[in-house]
Amino acid sequence: MMGKVLRTIKERQRKIISFNDYVILTLPSGATKIIEVRRDGTISLGKFGNFGANYIVGYSYGQSFEILENKRVQPLKSITYGLEDADSNESTPIPEFSSSEDNRNLVDKGDEVQKVTAEEIEKIKKQGGGNEIANKLISKIIEGHESFDKKTVYSQDKYVIRKQRKFSRRFTVNALSPSNLLNHMRNDREMDKIQGLSEEVLGMMMSHANVMPGGNYLVMDETGGIVVYAMLERMHGEGTITLLHENDQPKIAHLMHTNYSEEELYKMVKPINLLQFMEPADNKPNVGPFPDDVVKAMPDMRRKRYYRRMKKVKQLNESLDMVQHGAFDGLVYVSTLNPVGFVPKIINKIAGSRSIVVYSQYKEILIGLSHIFLRDKHILLPNIYESRVRHFQTIPGRLHPTMTSVGGGGYFLSGIKVIPTEGAVASGRRSKKRAGVEQQEEVKKIKLASDSSA
Repeated sequence: MMGKVLRTIKERQRKIISFNDYVILTLPSGATKIIEVRRDGTISLGKFGNFGANYIVGYSYGQSFEILENKRVQPLKSITYGLEDADSNESTPIPEFSSSEDNRNLVDKGDEVQKVTAEEIEKIKKQGGGNEIANKLISKIIEGHESFDKKTVYSQDKYVIRKQRKFSRRFTVNALSPSNLLNHMRNDREMDKIQGLSEEVLGMMMSHANVMPGGNYLVMDETGGIVVYAMLERMHGEGTITLLHENDQPKIAHLMHTNYSEEELYKMVKPINLLQFMEPADNKPNVGPFPDDVVKAMPDMRRKRYYRRMKKVKQLNESLDMVQHGAFDGLVYVSTLNPVGFVPKIINKIAGSRSIVVYSQYKEILIGLSHIFLRDKHILLPNIYESRVRHFQTIPGRLHPTMTSVGGGGYFLSGIKVIPTEGAVASGRRSKKRAGVEQQEEVKKIKLASDSSA
């Protein structure tokens, strides 16, 4: 009961922006930035200005703000509140311009069409903060655009929205969830670091792997810890993750930006390298604890190193015991190590009727693995899945896909571990032809037996 109460309190706290939280800021341009909310700290957003971290604490995640003068902020209903409404005080005052029915008279002259210089723009920016300065700057840029009246109404609307996204000093504070962290990496074009994984494929993998509280899962994650993070969010502090890795230490740098404490990660995440996993009995460290008087006589730094070492030894022994016992509740495999040669060797560590999920950027690799599973008969229904979500941009009356969005999200193979019974005979309705053949074979056996006895 107490555990449920503490978990409820923690979940409620995660809905409120607090000190020492890692959060992700979304700017009007769509760009994102990960920051830590430090007490009395100043957060810089580059050309959008800076603000004091204390002013956003206590608000709910998803709250939007506008940067004012003196590093202060003002809460808003949304990041675009009032910008699209022409009657709103927050909207950009657009000078009176005519428009064209089409773009036939529009000539691309590059920077020559804009009469406002970069020096004038910087001068207006220095006049203060807040959305009033941004609106003044956008109005100045539109007035200095000599071809603005030759654009169509739709082109003019798109131009204004583009400038609002560029100069509006607003931002939204969102929780650093696995999905937001993954999208941040994709937007920064760091696809290699996350193996090309997409948000929708990650969600499907968690569902097919049946990740739930209390489970004991075998995981290989080379996305920097995003897959492990997604699993931790679904496990709610109950269960363990045995994390396989190829190096001396697992590459889980993204977990450092989550709001999980070191004690929580130590309790749930059990790292183990491949050599220790394949030969658990031969890799158990034989390091016993020192007597209490010896530990007390150690210098402070040496005593701390000793405690850290004993903590790692204990964690490693627990992981090796899990491996020797086997019977994991599922396998989630996201690695550049070819699964065709490795995954079949570790399937025996998964308990029966448990799910396995193997991810790859390339479908051909998973096809080869599915052929092995079909012959091996230890994986039921090995299927390959993919999901592609296309983003669209809209203005009133117009809709078309975003041409610069990142495509693809990888593939994954999912199946259920089964344990075939040795010597089992298939049952079911046999065809009359097959039954007749079997009956003739039985008659021949009886005749041969009678002749031999005679």
